[in-house]
Amino acid sequence: MKQKLILVVTLLIAVGAIFLTGCFRIAADDLYSLPEVSEEYLRLQAHITMVLSQGAEFAAPTRGPNRQAVQLRDLNGSGSNEVLAFFSVPGESTLKIYIFELYGDDYVIADVIEGVGTEIESVRYVDMNGNGTMEIIVGWQMGATLKYMSIYSIAGFHNQLLVSGEEYAEITTFDTTGDGTEDVIIFRVPTQETSATAKVFSLMQDGEIVSEETRLSAGIESISRIMTGRLTDRTPAIFIDSEGRFEYGSLVTDILSRQDNNFENITLQSATGISDLTVRHRMNSADPNRNGVIKIPELRRLIAQSETEYFAIDWYAYASDGTRSLALTTYHNNFDEWFLILPFDWREVVSVRRVDVTPGERTIIFSYFDVESNTHEDFLAIFKLSGENAIERATSGNRALLVTELTVAYAYELLAPPNSFGITFDDYMIRNNFRLIFSEWITG
Repeated sequence: MKQKLILVVTLLIAVGAIFLTGCFRIAADDLYSLPEVSEEYLRLQAHITMVLSQGAEFAAPTRGPNRQAVQLRDLNGSGSNEVLAFFSVPGESTLKIYIFELYGDDYVIADVIEGVGTEIESVRYVDMNGNGTMEIIVGWQMGATLKYMSIYSIAGFHNQLLVSGEEYAEITTFDTTGDGTEDVIIFRVPTQETSATAKVFSLMQDGEIVSEETRLSAGIESISRIMTGRLTDRTPAIFIDSEGRFEYGSLVTDILSRQDNNFENITLQSATGISDLTVRHRMNSADPNRNGVIKIPELRRLIAQSETEYFAIDWYAYASDGTRSLALTTYHNNFDEWFLILPFDWREVVSVRRVDVTPGERTIIFSYFDVESNTHEDFLAIFKLSGENAIERATSGNRALLVTELTVAYAYELLAPPNSFGITFDDYMIRNNFRLIFSEWITG
């Protein structure tokens, strides 16, 4: 019991700090002294301690965006946060979510959501129909792998179970229609009896839940990543990267979008049951130029200067009818943590090689390949410099600094006059197209 009380005090100090910066005001003089704990906070602490004293233990959600044992959320649009506390009962499969509401100068138990399972896998808060009141989406863990999703309406703090018993592997929320309200989407991997599917749940204005289901690619074994974004026509879409065993790779992306009010997998081929165009070796979908349109990567081998192979990445964007178009091409230097967006006129005429001669300097050389003479003409070098005087070395000679990070500097040098060989390269293009790599894109 002593350990429980220490934990609740620690948690509620954090809660109290949020109160002091939220709906509670601090006088200017108080900024020069230690903050005093509010009466409301002390009363809330007493309520939670009472639950713990009855044998309950904290049971914070283990996954998802909200993982605290005590959480603050304005559930009904009142402008004041409610407090949600998550508990389990040792020796039982009972899980409870207490919702505390500030009533006057005291907190009261406004509602209690009860579930069955070994732990609370996740919790999300979404206003599904735009009425100003959050629905609560709870994932209940049942043993090592089995998970069930429930959706609760808490209007008037009288929880109503809208959806229950929906088994899932992954879950997300997203505005699939673009109307400003979010839907709940669950994803299921295949079993011996069922195929892989995605199911979307929408809440109508009259409180009715409607759902639609669509198939994912046959052969997937696990879901590795879920992204939400846009198609080329700005239609909202969900991109599901899944691992499996396919003829041309181990990763596939299914793209889900509403078409004529139907929730569909726009990349799924009826003949194979697989999103064939997106099958590849492991490299996740991403938005490298950050325009909101998610792209699917495809490796392309560059012209070789030696036995070492180098690759560009062609990024394809998809339209609502499932057709794709080349959006951009990049060269990714994962080891040095940078990439360059390549102009389209570099395609089929540019080669790459690495030159690491000077300690503390790693260099990539871009060259123009002359087909007639079968020669490579160097036109651009990009450097990663580390160690002493990295910034000074990044600006020495004809080099120009791109960006610095702590003791590391990135720089470039034009090795030929700008826009030589009939291809686009100059200072503006290089500065505008150079990026540091996000670690999530380095996937092996």
